[in-house]
Amino acid sequence: MKRTELRELVFKTLYQLENNKTELTVEEAINYLVDDFKGEQYLYVKNFVNEVTDKKEELDEIFKPHLKNWTLERLLKTDRIILRMASYELNYTDTPQKVIFNEAVEIAKIYSDDDHYKFINGVLSSLSK
Repeated sequence: MKRTELRELVFKTLYQLENNKTELTVEEAINYLVDDFKGEQYLYVKNFVNEVTDKKEELDEIFKPHLKNWTLERLLKTDRIILRMASYELNYTDTPQKVIFNEAVEIAKIYSDDDHYKFINGVLSSLSK
């Protein structure tokens, strides 16, 4: 899988964990989405999901001041998860900012409401200043 596909899997796993009424482990959530997924790519997804989950409140505080007339609670779950993922990568990885922004916008185009990718891009642009 390409890194883009892995990020999409991270997003889907985080969404599943946030929406699930039962207590799934990260491993169960990943395996629900991809059968027999192991190796380096599996560890990348698992670690990314665990880090975003563990740092959720901290990540929210990073992008919350940049929401402009929005509250965290008003955001769609998809948008919150995308912003958490991007905030994590911006602050805890060496992934280039341009790649992070592009990936976040592309995930928003697929999984969020129609023009929300513009909102995501605006928040991330504000965050980077």
